[in-house]
Amino acid sequence: MSAEAATKTEAVPSLEVDAAGVPVVEGKTADEVTTAMDKSAKQIYFYFSDSNLPVDKFFFSLTACNEQGWVPIKTILTFKRMREFQAFGVPVVAEALRKAAEAEGSHPLVAVSEDGANVRRVRPLEPVTDAWERSVYVKGFGEGDNETNTQEKIEEWFEQFGKINAVRRRKEDIEGKGMAGKGKGAFKGSVFAEFAYASEMAKFLENKADHPKFIESEELVIESKNDYVKRKCKEKGIPESEIHRSRPERNAPRKFNAFREMNKISEGRSGDLAKIPKDVEIVGEAPAVDGGFKRKREDGDNEGRREKKERTPLTFEYKGVRLEIDDNGQIKNPAEVPFEDGCAVKFTVQGEDNWKDLKAKVVETAISDVFMALPAGAKVGTIAHQSSTKITDEELDKLVGAGLQYGGSAVTWERMNEEEQREFWVKRANYQASVKHKEAKEARRHEWKGGRGRGGRGGRGGRGRGGFRGRGGGNRGGDRNRERAAAAAAGLPPTVGSVKSD
Repeated sequence: MSAEAATKTEAVPSLEVDAAGVPVVEGKTADEVTTAMDKSAKQIYFYFSDSNLPVDKFFFSLTACNEQGWVPIKTILTFKRMREFQAFGVPVVAEALRKAAEAEGSHPLVAVSEDGANVRRVRPLEPVTDAWERSVYVKGFGEGDNETNTQEKIEEWFEQFGKINAVRRRKEDIEGKGMAGKGKGAFKGSVFAEFAYASEMAKFLENKADHPKFIESEELVIESKNDYVKRKCKEKGIPESEIHRSRPERNAPRKFNAFREMNKISEGRSGDLAKIPKDVEIVGEAPAVDGGFKRKREDGDNEGRREKKERTPLTFEYKGVRLEIDDNGQIKNPAEVPFEDGCAVKFTVQGEDNWKDLKAKVVETAISDVFMALPAGAKVGTIAHQSSTKITDEELDKLVGAGLQYGGSAVTWERMNEEEQREFWVKRANYQASVKHKEAKEARRHEWKGGRGRGGRGGRGGRGRGGFRGRGGGNRGGDRNRERAAAAAAGLPPTVGSVKSD
């Protein structure tokens, strides 16, 4: 169903432009309009980004109102950081988003509906696997909230050092509020910033002594997120080994995880989504937010019992096709896995090296949204666009001509034959299927624990991971456990579970 058919939004006025192609807005100069377009598009891109969407319960719930993920631009303009653009109108913001998408080329993050009223994310939502390694801790922005250290001004300061995915201001706990007041108080004067590229973060850390101060009277404290967590563990007497095993406080509220909720939705269950007020304009219908069980009483059954809704076959969407998962966690019919020639390229390496460094070079050289698979000890790996679009001859020529090194030797790049490509996509689909299968089993186990007994304590709830719109999953160690350690040792907000390269 199209966004136009699903929503009852009012018609969007036509857009008038000047000789330079800049939209005309009464009472606004061309420079003011251009600035507003750049800023509004950037903010909406953040809402749909991998750094925000998986943990933003309300915004993700807006995208869940319809199968395509459309969100009215008019609704987005009611958000606190978007209100300054209301005077420019929906058509101007829609045009800003179109221009931003065009600038990205063949695989943009977002798309605008034909009528200019709605926007949605185009790329599949996938867990970020290396956000920890690309993040820094910086202190020196002044404690408390004031006009000099707003979110926008801190972001502007970071942008001089490279592309930034997210800047998260750290806040004090509100005394007397318990867990409900955790991280809800005044600004601490420090942030965690996630760089888009590991190379730019490394340069930021290397040159930290030369960075201009945000506040002239306050020294900057700069370190990697990993070093910050280790330092806090040492201060609190927590062994560094606990970084990989720590858990959040027992009574801490569970953080929203879009991949867990998408897993529920793909199984036909209701997700733990935000309740959308009736006066908020949406595309489609507000998602169900109740639990996946219904209460049933029968004659003579004084206690009542929980009756599970009939489960539908476990499926997930892969490259636009819904695939069924068998009881062993594999694709039931591999022949249904979609395949398009030219969407994957293989490469050969010699010696040993850090594959993440090679991936960063590929990103900088030719493919910004690269997916890379290089099993431990293997000499042959594969790359593809995360959006699964074709790798163009121009992109391949850039990789060949860049002379990238691995283990002291040149990396060779070449197209794969049809059999190799089919094997790659089936293998990748099976990996995602196995992750979803494990998540579904774990979710059912926790649901059972939460409902057993009569009048006793509730269960702990599931820790499901995964997503029906893209690759899901979460290994039990690595990034996720380090995030838990951060939450336990230093008050860091945990992020969405991550996966290892398949």
